[in-house]
Amino acid sequence: MSTAEEDGCSRCDLCDTKVIHSMTELLLRGLAAASVDSTTGDIFKSASSVAVAVKTELENYLLVRTEALIRESVDGGEDHSDKLIKASTRPTEFLSDLINDFVASKRNVLSHVSGFLSSESRVNKINDFMQKMEMENVWALDVRKASAETILESIDIKCIFHCPERFVEQDKLADHRSQCKFRVVNCKNDGCSASFSAIHIEEHDSICPFKPLPCDQLCDQHVMRCEMDKHCATVCPMKLINCPFYQVGCETAFPQGNLDDHCSKLLQTHMLYVLQATTRQNATVYDMNQRLQLLEKAQSLNEMSGALDVRSLTLIIKEQEAKIKKLERDIKTQDAKMKRLENEFRSRNA
Repeated sequence: MSTAEEDGCSRCDLCDTKVIHSMTELLLRGLAAASVDSTTGDIFKSASSVAVAVKTELENYLLVRTEALIRESVDGGEDHSDKLIKASTRPTEFLSDLINDFVASKRNVLSHVSGFLSSESRVNKINDFMQKMEMENVWALDVRKASAETILESIDIKCIFHCPERFVEQDKLADHRSQCKFRVVNCKNDGCSASFSAIHIEEHDSICPFKPLPCDQLCDQHVMRCEMDKHCATVCPMKLINCPFYQVGCETAFPQGNLDDHCSKLLQTHMLYVLQATTRQNATVYDMNQRLQLLEKAQSLNEMSGALDVRSLTLIIKEQEAKIKKLERDIKTQDAKMKRLENEFRSRNA
């Protein structure tokens, strides 16, 4: 928007880019909705064919309604002043209400009768037409931005969202704009391309995914906010891990950066755990052999006993066989674990 000249003074006219962006999106959506609703079911007209005319109507409508609000606040007493104050503090809400009123006025009879207004199809058509208008530059972003700034400056009586400063000398105006809280700045975090009004620096910095932060787990590294979860779950030296000898009895947990120190200090303890595990395995094998011998004796006795039911005997044998197979699997699992632990132990003390 060009600098306005009033009484020989030049105004800063910088605005909150966040609010302006929201208002420009509302303008485009409003145009799309009005164009779609006004041509629903019309075989002679399409949204594209009426968009330019509807855009002109919408611009005039918003200008008239905004001027009326300001005029009524001056001449109409406290109620109208309250409306302007509300609009000043909630400009996007104010614009949204005006646009909704305009769209409602453009709905044709078929739209109301068919119930098209509440259908998912309507929303899809509006979204599709918005994309089409952006591609064809039906309502250029710069033009929408200028309209949004005009509306915002008109209703922002408290100067919450725009700068009202005026200067006679251009060099002073330039100096002010370089420091104005509404000047556009770029995020300084590497990798972030966001730009915003300077007034929102802290707000953006609090959510910027590229902001380097101290590690959540208190390691000595700084990590981007978007990488923090991955860092803490994988490479962070302070990530807690179990001892490699956990399966044989060492249930200590410690930061993974302390792994070598832990294994070095508890070398003898780990050796004892391995020996105890080996002893337990041997005891398991011995217990299994004893069970097998008892099973063989029981089976022999059962074969000689004619009083037992054959079906019951078969079920008992199957149960015992299942137990034997489970024991064999457990032994194989224990053997595999012992070999793995022995290999780890050798590799760490090589």
